[in-house]
Amino acid sequence: MNILAIDTSSQNATVALLSEERLIGEFTINNKKTHSQIIMPLIDDMISKSGLDIKDIDVFACGVGPGSFTGLRIGIATAKALAQAVNKKVVGVSSLSVLANSISFSEKLVCPIIDARRNDVYNALYKDGKCIKEDRAINIEDLIKELNGNETVFVGDGIIPHKDLIISKMGDKAYFAPQSIMMAKASAVAQIALERALNNSFDDIYNLEPVYLRSSQAEREYNNRVKENLE
Repeated sequence: MNILAIDTSSQNATVALLSEERLIGEFTINNKKTHSQIIMPLIDDMISKSGLDIKDIDVFACGVGPGSFTGLRIGIATAKALAQAVNKKVVGVSSLSVLANSISFSEKLVCPIIDARRNDVYNALYKDGKCIKEDRAINIEDLIKELNGNETVFVGDGIIPHKDLIISKMGDKAYFAPQSIMMAKASAVAQIALERALNNSFDDIYNLEPVYLRSSQAEREYNNRVKENLE
């Protein structure tokens, strides 16, 4: 089984190819170009260097969020278009589960966080490789209170603006993943998709959509204007 995985939920654009449960290659780049400029060249390069053809891909997998609104739309649209073009399967994977997968070996509580701005983060909680708190948007201080001083490994770009606060509240109970696995990797998307594929658990290509967890800033501003006009 050949799986092509994509993740564009963060500033990184990342592509990986898994063949017969073996990682053939992975590209990750953050060069300030938009994902729409670089994702297809990365895919083309990956396919070319692997010696495969796009028709040889059995499953197209992608991170579905939460994360960058624009980035998610680009990644999902790309995966769906490729899958539809060659009539193959598609699998959408939580971007938080992708982050947690990178440190699934940890015996501590694993806390992936993606910055949602305004002191909020997108978050889930994992223990012993299993999700114990589903994807959600939560205030960072409320999250820290919920962790209740338990030893916790934090992973994800949501750490960057909140690291000082986390340390001040949790002290030596807080651990931070190394920079090399701080962002989502397509290889983790591929691994999770493989587990789904082996269980014949695929997504409907027509219904696969980004998981935002909350409305975009533009939508919130529009709703506020509508509310003001009604009042």
